[in-house]
Amino acid sequence: MNQPVEHKGLRRYLLGGENPVAEIRYHGIVLLKPALLLLLATLLVLWIDLSVSDAAVPALKWVWLVWLGVLGWAAWQWIEWRHTRVVATDRRIVLFEGWINHKVSMMPLKKVTDMGYERSLLGRLLGYGTFVLESAGQDQALSKISYVPAPDENYRAICAVVFGVSDEPEEDVDRDDEDPAWETSEDDAARLGGVEGVHVGLDQRPRGDSIYRSADRNRGREGDTGELPPYDPFSY
Repeated sequence: MNQPVEHKGLRRYLLGGENPVAEIRYHGIVLLKPALLLLLATLLVLWIDLSVSDAAVPALKWVWLVWLGVLGWAAWQWIEWRHTRVVATDRRIVLFEGWINHKVSMMPLKKVTDMGYERSLLGRLLGYGTFVLESAGQDQALSKISYVPAPDENYRAICAVVFGVSDEPEEDVDRDDEDPAWETSEDDAARLGGVEGVHVGLDQRPRGDSIYRSADRNRGREGDTGELPPYDPFSY
């Protein structure tokens, strides 16, 4: 199903005739490392600030400068995560990276021969997976997409355009209007009566009509031999 691209910077790299089918932002698990380092740095700086004597107070500014550096690095990782997207269209798969320095990698769908799907135990618990793209010919710049959120849905969407199949579930066929495989005498009587709920007995059925739907039942027969005599095993 086609959907608009939310990332404004990525729109300029898409062709006019391309139809996006999936836009992927890496799972938030990629921010776990910067968040943990910032937390540890904060606890360490607070411990140092509370433990040192008054004589070492001038040196604390350097400790806080280091903490500001860690904070800036963590903030930069968050910004990069916000501006990194993978978009699958009906023609190619595009990886857009960077906020200031843009980097665009892509793989044409016609070169994709297979797409693997991997999920670790942690990925199954947190809801992310990894796509491995195999292509014909030389190695491509975009061969692996990691930390994909909603991996089942995105995998079906990408496979639908890569291999030309539909990811829409098949609709249930309504068989209420279909003719039944057989018809009982009561069904036939109700049909001949023309009014639902009115019972027509078998003796009231018009002559020539049959409760069976066999085509040769009403076909005329010629040369009827009449009633056959009972079989007598001692007649020979």
